[in-house]
Amino acid sequence: MSTSKYNNYSFVNPSIIQHQYTIKTLILILLKNHINNVEIVNKPRVSKSILRTYQALNVLTALLIVFFVYLAFFTPAGIVMLGASFVLLTLILPLFIMVIKSLNNTKYVLLDEVILIDTSPIIGGSKRVQYDEIESVERTLIPLGFKLWGVSFHGGYYRIPGLGSAFLAITNMVDGVLIRTKSMNYIISPREPNMFIETLRSRINYIS
Repeated sequence: MSTSKYNNYSFVNPSIIQHQYTIKTLILILLKNHINNVEIVNKPRVSKSILRTYQALNVLTALLIVFFVYLAFFTPAGIVMLGASFVLLTLILPLFIMVIKSLNNTKYVLLDEVILIDTSPIIGGSKRVQYDEIESVERTLIPLGFKLWGVSFHGGYYRIPGLGSAFLAITNMVDGVLIRTKSMNYIISPREPNMFIETLRSRINYIS
């Protein structure tokens, strides 16, 4: 480094300081660009109580199928019980299995220009939300609302008083995050929600 000595003081050449500052700034910009272009996958925490509820319903349905099959062969209401067991076996039991699978597989992915809410078709399917469509991101309680389509304690399309239409894709009742866009509201439950909000806001500010 080029310096000059005067009365035991060292003076750094200003042009070198400016050059070093420029390089440091460039590195920070490149690092920020890299961070904002990295795909970030958030795997939410699944509530044990919600998961166990659907597991219990799954077991109960299986027991009912066995019971109805027994009634079908050993009581006069055979054909009715056989039909009921068929419905439980082909519709209800697979539904509960899909809900459990959906709870465990739901995730939120921050991509270059969108957030992907990756979930199953039983609550409405995956959603891609453009960053430039997002108006605000904030913590929220998981609200009560009128279900239009979906699965209780997991998600779907809801009508929520004071908020309007919303798409929910949650796996617990405590990590709620509300994403407001120009056309729709989304409620999700990412792991470490405060950090997730900061990261999402950084992506939004970077795009804008």
